[in-house]
Amino acid sequence: MSKNLLIIESPNKIETIGKYLKDEGFKIMATIGHIRDLSRIGMGFDEATLEPKWIIPSGKKRGIRNEKSKHEIINEIKAEASKAEKIYLATDPDREGEAIAWHVYEVISDKDKAKCFRITFNEITKPAILKALENPRKIDIRWVQSQFARRILDRLVGYRLSKLVREKMRGTSAGRVQTIALKFIYDREKDIERFKQTKWWTVDAILENNAKLILRELSNDLKNKVKLIQSSESEGSGIDFADATSATMVVDSLKNVFKIYAIDEPVQKNSNPREPYKTSTLQQDAINKLGWNVGKVTIVAQHLYEGIKIKGEHSALISYPRTDSVRISTTFSDVAKKFIEEKYGEKYFQMRHFHSGKKTENENVQDAHEAIRIIDPFTTPESLKDVISRDEYSLYKLIWVRTMAAFMTPARYETTIVRLENAGCKFYTYNRRLVFDGYRKIYKHYQDNETEYDIQISKLKTGSNLKMLSVEAKEHTSMPPPRFNQASLIKALDEAGVGRPSTYRSMANMAVDRGYAKLDSRAYVMLPIGNTIIEGLNQYFPEILDKEFTKKMEEHLDDIANHDERWKEWILQDFKPKFDKELSAAQTEMQRAEPEPVGRPCPQCGKPLIYRASKKTGVQFIGCSAFPQCRYAEFPNSPKRVVLDEKCPLCGKNLVERTNRRGQGFVGCSGFPKCRYIRKVGKDGKIIEFKNDHAKKTSKTKQRKKRSTTKSSDKKGAKKT
Repeated sequence: MSKNLLIIESPNKIETIGKYLKDEGFKIMATIGHIRDLSRIGMGFDEATLEPKWIIPSGKKRGIRNEKSKHEIINEIKAEASKAEKIYLATDPDREGEAIAWHVYEVISDKDKAKCFRITFNEITKPAILKALENPRKIDIRWVQSQFARRILDRLVGYRLSKLVREKMRGTSAGRVQTIALKFIYDREKDIERFKQTKWWTVDAILENNAKLILRELSNDLKNKVKLIQSSESEGSGIDFADATSATMVVDSLKNVFKIYAIDEPVQKNSNPREPYKTSTLQQDAINKLGWNVGKVTIVAQHLYEGIKIKGEHSALISYPRTDSVRISTTFSDVAKKFIEEKYGEKYFQMRHFHSGKKTENENVQDAHEAIRIIDPFTTPESLKDVISRDEYSLYKLIWVRTMAAFMTPARYETTIVRLENAGCKFYTYNRRLVFDGYRKIYKHYQDNETEYDIQISKLKTGSNLKMLSVEAKEHTSMPPPRFNQASLIKALDEAGVGRPSTYRSMANMAVDRGYAKLDSRAYVMLPIGNTIIEGLNQYFPEILDKEFTKKMEEHLDDIANHDERWKEWILQDFKPKFDKELSAAQTEMQRAEPEPVGRPCPQCGKPLIYRASKKTGVQFIGCSAFPQCRYAEFPNSPKRVVLDEKCPLCGKNLVERTNRRGQGFVGCSGFPKCRYIRKVGKDGKIIEFKNDHAKKTSKTKQRKKRSTTKSSDKKGAKKT
């Protein structure tokens, strides 16, 4: 019999943790996320006191192994808790995890509460888990209250704004945090609309050794004849001309030979590695360098954290992936030192200490957070290439390289400036070579604009001449600010302080999920309904849509967690009265938005078509204005299926490329749902075929429902008789 009970969140961790505690006498159970939630009746809390009204959700969560209802999970936890000598609450090391631990604590008996201990670990390894068991603590009620405040604040704002948006603006929903992301996209679109294009010209010359020249100084007789936009004496800057005539005048004055009048002494500069990943920077890099979306990054990172089966055993590969800390433990840095010195030599290692400087990093439980890092440096990406999936390998390699590079010496570059003269005009070029590779020994796969520039400096001497290969007056046009993509939006939210590790994914997806914007070449483009939502809300709730307000809200939540700020008083006294007043004014004064016409009639009934949105999913579509009498609909934003020149082996129809809800691709039958043939590539690269298993299950389900309906009808008939 197990003496101790360990309660975690995800069932995917059970096998990994169980491997480490198999000799310790533990029973391991998973809550499968939250076991209680705010009531769906009303706001879910008492509006006068903000006291939460907790309920146990009914039904079962789909897609979970050994699917169970929350009632079943709670009853099993209670039963095991009554038998255990000690109960360890090991939910995730963040505020949400602390709240889940508190809920478990609340549902068990008072007798069993006395046996409860809270533990956290940042990585799923045996040393980390055993160390956590040796240092148990009480549940941090400040963290729990901070999570309560977040949930209630989001309900208070989200429920009421969403109702207003549906009634007045024909939208689907709005929220305290997610709508800020839409405001960022809206503001960028307005910046693009206000942008005024400008032009300028430069003189671009290339020498016979392919060196590119930068114009630094004009001859005396040209200075008063040309029109300049700007001229800078700093290195790296050239001269910009206001018109083509001025630039052409300089080009025409040049001769075919440039004379070297000086070669500066070489200057060496270090290129330092970047700090380890936190959630936002990992998401940005994976989106930019791997071409993924934020949802895929989140899912694959969670797999690497929870554990992946390698050679028959589950092993965790990275630390906790939801963090805004860049701190690395000394335990890991010692192992990193050993690996780097053994693999590359002592000169490649440099000890560093990383600090994010955020309030969340203090001496209490928050310090359990580290950067997103690998577990073991000796588990190299190449050693896993053939035993984990391609996506898992790609993300693990990204994290492994970034983590190890952070503890390596800087790369060192030597730059030499070469100064040249032609017809009284002065130019310069430079030679840049890598003197010592340092961290770039392993970072070469992810270069960040750090390149060498070789003009064969050893062959150049002061006083020598170089022939001109080409010269031109080149026109340049200013570009508007780029639209946000997922990576740049997350970066902007992070820099503005309005996001948190747990919210970046939803903030990046909300605009598209609600139908307020669309993705065009991976960039967000506002839709008319999105503009209506932001402009309407900004008129009556300018403070809520201000990034500084949202930033202060997040700081308040941090203060609740760290400094005992009384969360109920803050919301009731400072926030709610003003919000209620603004909401009342909006409900009274705001005019109901008319549906946006498409500009063509319905092909079924002839009434005008309008843009609509699903109340359930928020998906935008084109529908008939005569709904519900006419239910004609078009879904122009649905992804187009790629039809393959290959027939289904079961029914003979064409196969098509499809995508599941996790964003993973597979090949299916165009005859779906009647034919459920599926083909996908497994982790080992082999093709796996799923034929009609699901169809058989569906058929059996229909038969059971039919028998159940028949029995029900028989019972009703018997009662009537």
